Amino acid sequence: MFMLRWLSQAPEEFLTGAVVDVGSTRLPQAGPDSRLRWDLPELHAALNRQRQERGLTWMELAATIGCTAGRLTNLRTARQADMGLVMRCTQWLGQPAAAFIHAAQW
Repeated sequence: MFMLRWLSQAPEEFLTGAVVDVGSTRLPQAGPDSRLRWDLPELHAALNRQRQERGLTWMELAATIGCTAGRLTNLRTARQADMGLVMRCTQWLGQPAAAFIHAAQW
């Protein structure tokens, strides 16, 4: 996240291949006393809502995204993000990564 903030770039700008148009990808502003952080519990909640709406199991969703079901369910309590996995999740959701990023005091 530090590099993205320094470059003033959204994570979507580094995706290759087919990319879902998710609208505005602008990252939230962070002051000098804060850092950008992923809200992984909220990402998990969004995945779970969409998974249920589509009638998928965690295993089916994981197969679609390209990981294990455990990696997805562990997002609920994860403290660090795997950028590749998080970006596959946001693309599947059709939402910008910025929707799951916030400025945190440090």
